[in-house]
Amino acid sequence: MAKYIYVGSYSNEGAAGLLGGVDNRVTAVKSLCASVGAKMLSFELTRGQYDFCLTVQARSFDVVAAMLLKVRASGALEEGVLLEVVNINQIRKAGKGVQYKQPKEKVQSNKPKAKK
Repeated sequence: MAKYIYVGSYSNEGAAGLLGGVDNRVTAVKSLCASVGAKMLSFELTRGQYDFCLTVQARSFDVVAAMLLKVRASGALEEGVLLEVVNINQIRKAGKGVQYKQPKEKVQSNKPKAKK
């Protein structure tokens, strides 16, 4: 299974629930993940541009995207960024077969064109 990181911001409604202390975000996220066969690895509240950082393990990007869309549709999220963790060794292995030749660029002269 692949690993995904989501950094997000709560909507006003989501922030109100957090401040009100009436819900347990970790339990809710674990339940959300379990409903699609994913696993929550970590959930941290953060200071800065985003309110939280969530790391999950899931079988595909589509599963995680669907989870996030469902939560966003509820009105709890404002914005966020979904990242997929990559394996640099697999990228290097795939890169060995990539063929690329840098295109030659035309050298532009600074000389003005002659008038006819």
